[in-house]
Amino acid sequence: MDANRILKLKVVAMTVVILEEFKGESIQLSAYRNRGDEWAMDHRRVIIGRRNLFRAKTKRSSSR
Repeated sequence: MDANRILKLKVVAMTVVILEEFKGESIQLSAYRNRGDEWAMDHRRVIIGRRNLFRAKTKRSSSR
């Protein structure tokens, strides 16, 4: 391919991306990607060996 054709293809690709962005349609996060309720977060923390949420929230200072 010559340089002129590659440049035209790049411009067309950028234009399509911009037009799709203005259109307002995008991929939405599914409900399953949320962190979940506190019960689920607490159990995940305990499973990996961290403090439960109650102790983490009542701790006076953050770990640094």
